[in-house]
Amino acid sequence: MQKCFDEIPPVGVVTTKSISFAPRAGYAEPIYVRYGPGCYANAVGLANPGAEAFLKELETIEIPADKFLLVSIFGSDLESFLAAARVLAPVADGFELNFSCPHAAGYGAELGQELELVRAITRAVVAETGLPVLVKLSPMLAALARTAEAAIEAGAAGLTLINTAGPGLVAVEEHPVLSNRVGGLSGDAIRPLGLRAVELVRKAVGPDPVIIGMGGIAAPEHVRQYAQAGANLFGVGSALTGLDSRRMRDFFIALERGTVAGVGRTGYERSCDSAAPMDYFPTRIVQRIDFDESLFKLILEDLPGELRPGSMAGKFFFIWLPGVGEKPFAIFSVAEKSIVVRVVGNFTRRLSTLESGAKLYLRGPYGQGVPDPGPGALVHVGGGTGIASLFEIGEHFRGRLQFFLLGARTRTHLFDLDKFKGLGTVLTATDDGSAGRHGPVIELVEQAALEAGEHPIFINCGPAPMVERAFEIERRFSPPDRIIGSIEYLTSCGVGICGKCATPSGMLSCIDGPFLRWEEFQARRR
Repeated sequence: MQKCFDEIPPVGVVTTKSISFAPRAGYAEPIYVRYGPGCYANAVGLANPGAEAFLKELETIEIPADKFLLVSIFGSDLESFLAAARVLAPVADGFELNFSCPHAAGYGAELGQELELVRAITRAVVAETGLPVLVKLSPMLAALARTAEAAIEAGAAGLTLINTAGPGLVAVEEHPVLSNRVGGLSGDAIRPLGLRAVELVRKAVGPDPVIIGMGGIAAPEHVRQYAQAGANLFGVGSALTGLDSRRMRDFFIALERGTVAGVGRTGYERSCDSAAPMDYFPTRIVQRIDFDESLFKLILEDLPGELRPGSMAGKFFFIWLPGVGEKPFAIFSVAEKSIVVRVVGNFTRRLSTLESGAKLYLRGPYGQGVPDPGPGALVHVGGGTGIASLFEIGEHFRGRLQFFLLGARTRTHLFDLDKFKGLGTVLTATDDGSAGRHGPVIELVEQAALEAGEHPIFINCGPAPMVERAFEIERRFSPPDRIIGSIEYLTSCGVGICGKCATPSGMLSCIDGPFLRWEEFQARRR
């Protein structure tokens, strides 16, 4: 959010994800799917860390005087809405009450159908906080205009129209994609619903209440359509799918300029469609190789696209098992069509049971690749399954002087060392001392740096504590722009929408990374 406030001038209001008083886990992946050009479905399940934890996050944000932080809250009844509002009021400029989520039982749109409950909750939050309150409603409400009137009568400053429509079911072949089976629809398909809702509500509530119009906005023409229908402010969501930080900034600047200049009066010069690869590619397992009971390699029948060794450096796919879920994985070797997996939860446990011939699906590839590090020797530092990301990077730089520092808990987790040795010098470390140096892999950094010569390029991949400690050591040998890393942040969508993989600097690991330069991991000092 801080990055958005600071770096995207046209954005005046930032609305947070919806927050409840208590933490809520939400749904497992997949949570976001494209079912047609510019058309999406999502079911996140209102996942959030809870009001107390979110308060701590918001307290670190500095909101410019000309910007507005609209904190979205939800609950199952009046008291749960009030509890969230009380906690977050000190950092909020205003509240948005989510009465419109179409797929979470007992929340959102289910409450929005109860006109008197909407009235009571709105009145209570306004009275409790004294802040502007906007009520977000579903386009599916039969009594949309009357509900909007009730919210204004209860003291709401305005309305947000609309949330996602539905719920709907999106399938690939015979398999529902979303883990919740159904989700809210967004993007181009719901723009007509959004325009109709805004026009209907504006006629009902009169000229004074604020209306944030949203649903399928992707071009200046769409903004003008919503303005004509009666909206004062304009929300953008699905159109940001697949946009990295730079392109998102450029998108908003162009949207503002085009709107002010009055260009694009006819035609849809930009829909909500994304160039991000979101289709599911079916493939089968050719072989499973078990390194031990918790680590294995899958060799696949095929990969999407025209890939060559090194072309997947710094990129990743999602693997989807219908009815089970999906998770992101690096391709270990394009030539081998292989993926290395460590068993850590239900999804990877189910993967570990699949035999040759089993079908699975790939989505992607995602990621920007490895930043161009310039000339010089490379020192790769990998810990745990972070090792699996380094071989393709090594292939990308084949012919350069390279060192691979590979660390694992035990000897059996140091896999395919001969492949790495074909690319450069290999040094190993294990936590239990069963192979290589006894201790963390970062203890090998100094040795490799001295052998690599002046200002080597460091490429790190692994869990956050390992990578952050490696950064500290590597800064003694090279300037920050020659230190690159990938930290295993939680990544759920791959296209920059869910926001779970944000780094301290505000970069999104899935869409800006996952490999970033040292300074791109650092929180901005203010």
